[in-house]
Amino acid sequence: MTRNAKIGEFLKESRIPGSTGSTAKKITVKLYGKGVFAKQENRPGSENTSYYKRKAGQFIYSKLDFLNGAFGIIPEALDGYESTVDLPCFDFISSEVSPEWFLQFVSRSDFYSYQGGLGNGGRKARRISPDDFLDLEIEIPPLPEQKKIAEILSGIDRAIDARKNSEKAIAQIGNFVAEELLQRASADHDLVKIKDCTCRLWQGINTAADKVEYHDRGVPILQAKHVTSGRIDSKGARHLSEKDYERYSERYQPQKGDILFTNIGTIGKSALVTDRSRFLIAWNIFLITPSEEIISEYMQYYLQSLDRRNYFHEHAAGNATKFINKTLISELEIPLPPKEKQIKICNQIRAMIKTEENERNVISKYLELKRSLLLDLLSGRKRVSV
Repeated sequence: MTRNAKIGEFLKESRIPGSTGSTAKKITVKLYGKGVFAKQENRPGSENTSYYKRKAGQFIYSKLDFLNGAFGIIPEALDGYESTVDLPCFDFISSEVSPEWFLQFVSRSDFYSYQGGLGNGGRKARRISPDDFLDLEIEIPPLPEQKKIAEILSGIDRAIDARKNSEKAIAQIGNFVAEELLQRASADHDLVKIKDCTCRLWQGINTAADKVEYHDRGVPILQAKHVTSGRIDSKGARHLSEKDYERYSERYQPQKGDILFTNIGTIGKSALVTDRSRFLIAWNIFLITPSEEIISEYMQYYLQSLDRRNYFHEHAAGNATKFINKTLISELEIPLPPKEKQIKICNQIRAMIKTEENERNVISKYLELKRSLLLDLLSGRKRVSV
C-alpha cells in the first residue's frame, strides 16, 4: 500500500563542519537531475565562507536552482567533497525509501516546478530552505515497488547515456572523415578564391540604416543567431511587412542552393538553403551564391570545416565584438576538384551526418519513453508488479 509521508520522515540534513572556501574541494549540482560534479575553479574561494563535508550516498540540492531540478546523489568519487549551506545535503534515515527512487521522483518537473510558493527571495532568486523541503509531503509506494521503478528508469538512463556516447563518437568520426576528405582535396587540387567561384556575395539588410520596421506577422528576417552549423531555424525571428519584402526580395531573398554565412557575433556559421521558403537576411549574414563550377553543398561543408577549426575566430577583427568583413571571405581560398569528386565528397559526409541524426532520433525516443514512464510510474497512475 502507498502512504503519504513528509520528506523529513526519511531525510535529515547533514552539517559536518569542513573547510573554508580557500581550501575546500567543492561540488556543484547540475540542473534537471543531471548529477553532481566536482566544481572547477580558476581561483580559490573566500576564507570567510564555511563549507560542510559531504558523504557518498547523500541527497543534495541547490537552494537557488531547486525550481530547475538541481538534485543529485553524492557519488563515491566525490565522498569527502564539500559545499556551502546553499547546497544542503541530507542523510537517508529510513529504510522505507530507496534513494534511487527518491531522486527519480523529485527530478520530475511535475514535482520541482510546482514548489515556487516555498521560495524566499525575488522571482529570479527563489531559494527553497531545507526546512520547507523536509516539510513537503509525497506519496510513497512499498519499497519493493520503489526499487523496481528505479531499476526500470535507471535502465533507460543507462541506455540513453550509451547512445549519447555513441552519438559523440560518431560525430567525432564524422568530423575526422570530413576533415580528411577536404584536406585531401586541398592537397590534390587547385585553390580558387571565393570571389572567383561565386555569382554573388552580398551582405544582408542594414535594418537600422534603412529604418526597417518589424511586425508580428509577415516575412521573417533572419539574424546570425538563426544560423548554426548546417542548419537554419527561423524560430523567434522578427517579421517584415509584405511591402518591405517586395522592396528587398530581389537582393536579400536567398534562393535554393544559396549559402548563408554569419559575419558578426556567432561568426563563421554556415548553412545551405535547401528550399524556396520566403525569408530575408539581416546585415549580420552574408549571402553566397556559388557559380556553376562548384556545388553549393561542397562549399558549405568546406566553410563548416573551417569553423570547426576556429579559422574565422582567428582571423576576425574587433575586440569586444568579433566580425568578418567581406574582403576576408572574398579572398578565402577553397580547393576545387572536378564536380564528380565534389559529389563523392558530399555523399560521404552526408552519410556520416545521417548516421549521427539516426543516433539522435533513438535518444529522443528513449527520452520520450522515460517522460511517459515518469508520469505514469512516479505519479502512481501505473503500478508495477514485484
